Amino acid sequence: MSLKGILVLLSFISFNNVWSKDIQRSSERTIASMKESIREVHARELLGSKYNSSMVKSLADNAEMERTVKATVKAKLPKKYQAQAAQIAETIIVESFRYELDPYFVIALISGESSFNPDSKGPVGEIGLMQLRDQTAVWIADMYKIPWKKGKKLNDPYLNIKLGTAYLNWLRNKFDGQSQLYLAAYNMGPSNVKSALKRNKKPKDYPIHVMKRYLELYKNFNSDQESLLARNVELLSSLQNTN
Repeated sequence: MSLKGILVLLSFISFNNVWSKDIQRSSERTIASMKESIREVHARELLGSKYNSSMVKSLADNAEMERTVKATVKAKLPKKYQAQAAQIAETIIVESFRYELDPYFVIALISGESSFNPDSKGPVGEIGLMQLRDQTAVWIADMYKIPWKKGKKLNDPYLNIKLGTAYLNWLRNKFDGQSQLYLAAYNMGPSNVKSALKRNKKPKDYPIHVMKRYLELYKNFNSDQESLLARNVELLSSLQNTN
């Protein structure tokens, strides 16, 4: 091949690499935007008309969300599971977005159910992070075609999150996106929620419990952001004074 031919080929390769990187960056921005939209839509569903005046609205972007989810999960997990913190956080993010849930909502529910202890066991057979019972887990796995390898138990955090978020999705659909009802159903079962509604009672204790935790997560995030901003302002000021 001539020198001219080699130069043309190198130019093409260089252009192709730049073009590929531009497409990748564009794709990443699109995916991030989609994820942020999912988080916002679910937050609006949870908070209704109060969303616009809430601290939940202020989360800037998807990158910050992923960073804080990973930090929160690591802080909450027992020492035994610390090495798996990043993977567990990633599973929460992936499965949340699979079912169009705000990851902070899933974290709030896990915090209340098991205090983020994968080995937690409830009084009537609930197991793991999202406190699932065997019979519930089996039919959800079958309905959603979630692989369940022989020998893997419900205290496996990844399996538990996959099944728990799928169950949340099923309840959300069953109760037409009415968060108070599908949250109550997660705690007391859908049939008990329907019985309560027939008696003109709308279960609220458990939904309030989860939503308090949900808002607390955003409050902590905003506090962290304010502290970071204050440190940055202080650093900038010190740099200006040295010039």
